[in-house]
Amino acid sequence: MLAAMAPRMIAEGSRPSIPSIAPSATSGSGPRPKLNVIAVVWNDSVQISHFYERARSTLEQLADVDWDLIFVNNDSQDDSLARLLDLRATDERVKILTLSRNFGYHAALIAGLSTTDADLYAMVDVDCEDPPELLTDLFARIRSGSQLAYGVRSDRDELWPMTLGRRLFYIVNGLLADSAMVMWLGEFAMMTRQVRDAIIAPQTTYPFLRAEMCYVGFRAVGLPYRRARKRVGRSHYNAWRLTQFAVAGILSGTTFPLRFILYLSIALGLALPVASFIFRLGLDEVVKLAVIAIFYHLLLSLSIIALYLARTYRNVIARPVFVIDRSQTFL
Repeated sequence: MLAAMAPRMIAEGSRPSIPSIAPSATSGSGPRPKLNVIAVVWNDSVQISHFYERARSTLEQLADVDWDLIFVNNDSQDDSLARLLDLRATDERVKILTLSRNFGYHAALIAGLSTTDADLYAMVDVDCEDPPELLTDLFARIRSGSQLAYGVRSDRDELWPMTLGRRLFYIVNGLLADSAMVMWLGEFAMMTRQVRDAIIAPQTTYPFLRAEMCYVGFRAVGLPYRRARKRVGRSHYNAWRLTQFAVAGILSGTTFPLRFILYLSIALGLALPVASFIFRLGLDEVVKLAVIAIFYHLLLSLSIIALYLARTYRNVIARPVFVIDRSQTFL
């Protein structure tokens, strides 16, 4: 779904030509590999400095690697950009990629991954719920031969209803997904350029990176950790936005609802005659029951088809997943 997206991004000047990863990129010999750490910023002014200090002190522990911090400014309306510019004035490894509007979290990650040139890539949230200190462990797994190292969010500092809702999301997604899904997998990860190329290759206006990370395969390893509660600022997600995120994530990786229409049709076709025989229904009762069943079947079927048709329409229109504001971009 994200290689034919390439022409759209290139049209916006957002994807350079990048050679394949060098074999020495994760070994101790040859040129020093380049690591780009992607962090999405959206009205996160109060958290930027705290994240930067923790990320910088962690990344400076990594031996034999050059690194940049790529902040993707998702059209923040606070003074996030000003704070990022202050950091860049003191540290040239701070890069700023500003989008023309808020295109969403996953689109911002795609922007950061697609527009920067490196041998290794990492994604981490600026709110520090995913500890930047774990980047050293992710890097160690890459150096030892893994192509994708990801955090496993198996433990969270949050209320149990939220944990239960997340568990249900992963269970439902795992059962319905057309390809295998990994429990508690998020976007907190480090990968080689080869994996990066694979996960941004699909062409879709509904990017969902954790599904792509599962789909592409490669040698992957998960690191369980405790995801912290946000200590500074407020969460951008409420129950409604989390529900939207979950539904979009499930739909991005499954065609089961469309197949369910067929299964339901077969079930109704068998159930109506059997029910009529068991309960000895008269012709009028059978007709009424059939009309009710057909009505609700059509209501459900048309709703599912309309949902997938709308997503297909958006993909066919093929608008860019993101647009860069070059006047406020500093790479």
